[in-house]
Amino acid sequence: MKKIGILYVGIGAYIRLWDDFYTTCERYFCPSCQKHYFVVTDGEISPSANVTIVRQDNLGWPGNVVFRYLFFLRIKEQLKLFDYLFFFNGNTRFKTTVTAEEFLPTASEGGLVALTWHDASEDPDTFPFERRQKSASGVPFSTRQIYLQSGITGGLTQEYLTLLEECHRLTMLDFENGIIPVNHDESVYNKYMIGRKAKAFDSTYGRPSQRDKHHTAKIVFQRKEDILGRSWLRHYKGRSHTNTWLRKLLRFFGIVR
Repeated sequence: MKKIGILYVGIGAYIRLWDDFYTTCERYFCPSCQKHYFVVTDGEISPSANVTIVRQDNLGWPGNVVFRYLFFLRIKEQLKLFDYLFFFNGNTRFKTTVTAEEFLPTASEGGLVALTWHDASEDPDTFPFERRQKSASGVPFSTRQIYLQSGITGGLTQEYLTLLEECHRLTMLDFENGIIPVNHDESVYNKYMIGRKAKAFDSTYGRPSQRDKHHTAKIVFQRKEDILGRSWLRHYKGRSHTNTWLRKLLRFFGIVR
């Protein structure tokens, strides 16, 4: 039986999304496999034999997403015990069975999965890559690559650990130069995936719930506003983070106390 490690971030109010994710993932995602969950959180959840809590202080917005790769690398040795590793956005909900045969990538497929909402016929210059060349995640215009969503990432363990390490390296290069990539961890992920082979999925395997009008998706991303509240989310993401989140990060990395 294949062993799958599932990575989940539920810091602050986002932990309220956990129960629905866990319940639907247990029921529908790769039911023939053994699954274990690593929940990065500063909160509390109901204990379970197949859940490990990874304690992490709330770094605020956008620190909680910018440094996601580091959170996972802190438990790298535990993650090595699995055949596959997958990260799912906190608002992920499984609607129907997704089998191991259809989802798990093989080495010949590149060992990684990739999710896109775009089409190969679209002009790649319109995709929201990080375009600043001073950024370590900068992607030049005219790059022939479909933009990928970071709400679902993963694959064979060694391939994914390599991804985490390189994405963390790129993140830190930008941080040290005072740069926050335009789409945070997703910009870094897209930079890493340029030219790499992966098992590609369309939005059937990861579609915003409000776009699933005909109920054809197997996996959806729920509207966070519907669960966390529009006013809370606007306040959380809209407030100035020049002082608050940067001060937390500097303490986190031991630069200041």
